[in-house]
Amino acid sequence: VNNIPRRHHIVPQCYLKYFVNDSGKIKVFDKLKICEYYASPKDLAVRRDFYRDYLRRNELIWEEFYSMNVENSLPETFEKIINKSTKLKSTEKILVEEVKNKMSKIIITQLFRTEKWRRHSYNSFSPKIPLILKDTKEKFGLLKERTGETYISKTGLEAFAKNQYLKLANHEITLNISCQILIDRNWILIRSKLNDKKIFTSDNPVVLYNEKLKSYKIEDNYITDSNNFIFFPISTQLFLMILPSNNTKLVDFGEYVDCIIDGTKEIIDFQNFGQMIQASRQVFI
Repeated sequence: VNNIPRRHHIVPQCYLKYFVNDSGKIKVFDKLKICEYYASPKDLAVRRDFYRDYLRRNELIWEEFYSMNVENSLPETFEKIINKSTKLKSTEKILVEEVKNKMSKIIITQLFRTEKWRRHSYNSFSPKIPLILKDTKEKFGLLKERTGETYISKTGLEAFAKNQYLKLANHEITLNISCQILIDRNWILIRSKLNDKKIFTSDNPVVLYNEKLKSYKIEDNYITDSNNFIFFPISTQLFLMILPSNNTKLVDFGEYVDCIIDGTKEIIDFQNFGQMIQASRQVFI
């Protein structure tokens, strides 16, 4: 156990590298301290023991899961999109099925693995749930052995909440259904050609906006809601916009499905504002 890494990235370094400057650093805005500074990807979006599940024999199974199942495909997929985006004219088709399949898994996993969305799940967790779980006795034993805590302590309750959330969020059925919801929507790649308009990302980079309610609030935004606009930055010059396919207000975007378009100042500002609102603490500008 002593050899287990304790610093866990809620946004992987292989993603953050697409937002570094020439010195390999990222400019950070700290929402809590209201200050700016520069840092390298290895020191950003880090939480101690964030994916450590005390109630499984293999404590770091989810860290391994993300690395093997998602992060290994991210660089190749991003590079493919970025390389094509530099060659294509605006309104040309870029988002082929293979790319969307890989990107949907990257986006959904990133959404579920961050602090804000997991905290929301914890808050709706019922303390009665462990009493009907499988292997409850073993889980109680692991909790006591590894943390010295009991189920009724705050740490104990959170350990059970984390165990259940990670198990549910990373289940094959959960991921497949959520990915299919994304794939069935309208995808557009937005490119910034404005020198003074960089695209922001954050420690909670999958931005959801409920267009019907005009809301960024977490309780108003579930991936299953057909009113969600989804924004996901790929680099300082590119972001994905995934729109409901049945929204009549979006008819102007209909002809650009799966294409790349040059973003207006307004649409880039809207994406950047969403990153500011939904970030847990760090916005990468």
